[in-house]
Amino acid sequence: MSAESVGIGLGLAMALGIFSFKGAVGAYYLCAVPGSGWRKGGILAGALAGDAALFCLAFWVLERVDLWRLAGDWMGFLKAGVLLHVVLCAGLLAWGIRLLARRAGASLGGMEARGWLLLVVPCPVCASAIFLVCAFAGLLFPGSIGLLRWAVPVAFVVSEVLFLGGLQILARWRRLEPLDLTGRLMILIALYFLLILVIAPQFQEAGRLYAVARATAGASPWNGALALAVLAAAAGGIWGLRRHNGD
Repeated sequence: MSAESVGIGLGLAMALGIFSFKGAVGAYYLCAVPGSGWRKGGILAGALAGDAALFCLAFWVLERVDLWRLAGDWMGFLKAGVLLHVVLCAGLLAWGIRLLARRAGASLGGMEARGWLLLVVPCPVCASAIFLVCAFAGLLFPGSIGLLRWAVPVAFVVSEVLFLGGLQILARWRRLEPLDLTGRLMILIALYFLLILVIAPQFQEAGRLYAVARATAGASPWNGALALAVLAAAAGGIWGLRRHNGD
């Protein structure tokens, strides 16, 4: 394989890792809230099955539809969905700060107990990015579609379970309060996605993959400005929270 193919393959693996880590944080959040263990287990199993089904659906659609021939249509959809993606990131930041501001031992409100949905349920842009990952995987390994159809969703689900186990071990080893750790990770994930929206357009000349990433992030300067505004607001909120806690 060429260096370019290896680079694209690593990028696809990283994309899968980011999405699975996001889902694992949501699953960890769900495990941290009060409730029946059987009910939580059912929800987690359903979420993992839904993720696997989304990948299987992507491969099923890609086998029947030429995604690249319709690139103009779905690129327009992705550009329109960037605003929703920024709003979701802003929600993750606000929710993470809210969790960090909780007093130790304070009971969870109804909304706080459902915050895991922000991480487990993919937004339209994230779901579309899964289709992109599957499409590029098909381009890299055109003769292995049958293998990819089950290997990619299995790898995604396994990595999500491993991330969840790692978070459980980390919390016990470092004696971290689960919702405090969840809040910090929500902020980290939101900042990562916002930085991607700001940085991705700067690599428009770095090849086709970066061109797709740029189109996903949107060419309009307002998208970057909005992401920067959310980042600034988040920095102010985190700084105020640290002052409030006396850190």
